[in-house]
Amino acid sequence: MPELRLVSLQEAEMDEIVTAYRAATRRSAELVERFQRVLPGGETRSVTFYPPYPVVIARGAGARVWDLDGNPYLDVLNNYTSLVHGHAAGPLVEAVREALADGTAHPAPGLHQLALAEAISTRYPAAQLVRFTNSGTEAATLALRLARHVTGRRRMVVFDGGYHGTAAEFADESPDTARVPFNDIDALRSALIDPAAAVFAEPFLGSGGVVPASPGFLDAAADAAAEAGALFVLDEVQSLRSAEHGVQASLRRLPDLVLMGKIIGGGFPVGALGGRRELMALTAGDRADALKHSGTFNGNPVTAVAGLASLRLLDAPAIASLNQAATNLASRIEAAGVDAGLRIVVSRYGSIMHVHFRDGLPENAAEVRAESAPAAAALHLSLLVHGVYAAPRGMLNLSTALSSTDLEAVAGAYRAAIADVVRAGLAPDTLTAKAPV
Repeated sequence: MPELRLVSLQEAEMDEIVTAYRAATRRSAELVERFQRVLPGGETRSVTFYPPYPVVIARGAGARVWDLDGNPYLDVLNNYTSLVHGHAAGPLVEAVREALADGTAHPAPGLHQLALAEAISTRYPAAQLVRFTNSGTEAATLALRLARHVTGRRRMVVFDGGYHGTAAEFADESPDTARVPFNDIDALRSALIDPAAAVFAEPFLGSGGVVPASPGFLDAAADAAAEAGALFVLDEVQSLRSAEHGVQASLRRLPDLVLMGKIIGGGFPVGALGGRRELMALTAGDRADALKHSGTFNGNPVTAVAGLASLRLLDAPAIASLNQAATNLASRIEAAGVDAGLRIVVSRYGSIMHVHFRDGLPENAAEVRAESAPAAAALHLSLLVHGVYAAPRGMLNLSTALSSTDLEAVAGAYRAAIADVVRAGLAPDTLTAKAPV
């Protein structure tokens, strides 16, 4: 097998962490060549790669995953927030097992599909009507098509650091896409001088450092869109888990359209577009002027039953418990940084967090990009060595499967990993004197 090289890391300073990682994950390393023979770079999802090689996960149960060497990891990545109840949650598994007996997909409306749509429309006020897709990317694409259909305009406005999937229309190089700094209402208003079909916004930059919208920003953005004749599309693919009725319910003006995904699929591929009745009705198949939208697996019964079970379990007390646990864990991670003489801050939205090597919370994606990449990479690899599975970029999120004992172990692993980063000499120049005791 060819030698695997670390990318953009000071390898000599990482030697102790890398050595420990390699020693613990030998079977994953042995499979690198085999993966690379059939998958570009050895993976089929860009975020799953990290140097020197990603660990191969064999199975998951509850709050843990196990790799091929049998190493257990407390999972605080949860498939990038979709597994809000952890792995193979009993009620979800049972619901899926029953549904499988009746087939996996039918080319017709079904009762499971109806039940999930009713649950979503009842729970989330912006979703007066719902249309299912198979991913958040598909939901975002449908929202853009609908906005263009309604307004007759092509251009859209998004925020730097925001993520609405991987469709070409949302790529940086798209000529019909204006990208403005997050939390900058003046920049948004300037971008709306030229006609736009839609403004897409998240309550926080989910892939851009978990940077929350500043107070009042989403309301101001919705107002600016309305004044400019553009639809306001709120992307709640990740934020639905943060409040029983979503962030949408806290806004002064309901969004015209809302993107949903992750938790509404119970761990299966899913996406959904909800919105005002008169807008969503334009996709109805019985209309001569309908905006055509289909998908082989849209609203399939297996996803539907899993999603319904997931929503039923994620009630208000469960959400409150997750959010409080995240508050406590974020404080303990920051305290570990202080004890190590390192300035670390944790941004948080509900039960989703991001560890930043910097002074003060970032306000936009540009500030996140300026942080120390080597320090973040070292923290991630060291966390794996200490038995915690988080995102390489620094994001983590909680599931209802985590016990108080599990959370204690996660906090301890972060403390040990932060000490490893300092010991490896990879801490950024914000290193300070150890706080007095």
